[in-house]
Amino acid sequence: MGILYLVAYLLVFLLTIFFPIYILGRLWFAISPFFINYFATEKRNWYNDWNNDRFIIVFSLCIASFLLSSFWGLSLLEEIKQSNLQLTSIFFYIILQVICLILFEVKMDHPFKPYSAYKIFQKKKYNERFVFSEASDEAGVLQTEELKREIRDSKGIILEELQHHKEVAGEIHHFTKESNELLKKSDFIFDIKNNSNLILADVMSNYFISKDSESILEDFLLRKRKSGKITFTKTARNGVSVQPILDFFSIYTNLMEKCKEKENGEISISQVEAVKIINELVVAKDKHNNPVENPINAQNFSKYVS
Repeated sequence: MGILYLVAYLLVFLLTIFFPIYILGRLWFAISPFFINYFATEKRNWYNDWNNDRFIIVFSLCIASFLLSSFWGLSLLEEIKQSNLQLTSIFFYIILQVICLILFEVKMDHPFKPYSAYKIFQKKKYNERFVFSEASDEAGVLQTEELKREIRDSKGIILEELQHHKEVAGEIHHFTKESNELLKKSDFIFDIKNNSNLILADVMSNYFISKDSESILEDFLLRKRKSGKITFTKTARNGVSVQPILDFFSIYTNLMEKCKEKENGEISISQVEAVKIINELVVAKDKHNNPVENPINAQNFSKYVS
C-alpha cells in the first residue's frame, strides 16, 4: 500500500509541477518574438501563421493548466500525504492535464516536437525564422477557416477519446464503490477501531504476536475479516501471559466497552460471550512453546475488565 501511495504522489507531483512549467516555457518561446517586434516597431504584427485567436487559445490552455495545478493538484498532494487516496479524482486530474497539453501542442509550431523547433531556431537566421506582416481581413478569414477545418477534423477523435475515458472512469467508480462496501462489512459483532495508519510491525512487537500471524492480523485490523487465529508468544511462569491479548483487544476493538455498556438496561456483550469470542480469534504459547487454544477464561477476563 505504501508503494501505491508513493507512485500516486510522484505522478501527481510531476503533473502539477512539470506540465505548467513546460507549457509556460513553450508559450514564452512562441510569443516572445511578437513582443520583441512590438517593442521595436510599436506595431502589433504577428509572425508566420500566428494570430490573436491562436494566442488566446494557447494562453487560455496555459492558464487552465496552472489553475488545475494550483487548486486541484496541490489539494490532491495534501490528501495523498494524509493517506487519503482518491483514485477517481487523480484519474480525472491526469486526464484534464493531458487534454490541456495535447490541445496546447496542436496549436504550437512543430507540435509535440519542441526539440525540433529549438534546432530550427538555432539554424535559421532571425529574418528567416520570423516573417512579420500586417494583419488583414483576408488573412483573418483564412486563419478562421483553417481553425474550423482543424476543429472539424479533430472533433471525431476527441469525442471518441472522451467516450473511452468516460467508460474507464465509470469502471473505476464502480470498483471503488465495491471496495468501500467491502471495507464497511465485518465478520464480528464488535467494532474494529480505525487502524488505517497503524504499522503492523509495531503492533506485532508491542503485543508479542508471532510473525506467522502477520497476514491474519492484517485481515483482522484492516479488513475486519477472520482468516485464522492470531498467535501470541509471550509466556508466563505458570503458563501463558494473557495481558498482551487483553490489551490488544482493549486498544484495537471496542469489545471491552461492550462488556460494560448497557443497551435497554442489558449488557451488549456478556463476559462469557467475550471470552468465547477472544478464544476463537487467538492462540497463545506456554513456557514450553506449546500452543494453548483457550488462553482466556472467566477469571482472568473478569479481573482485567473490573
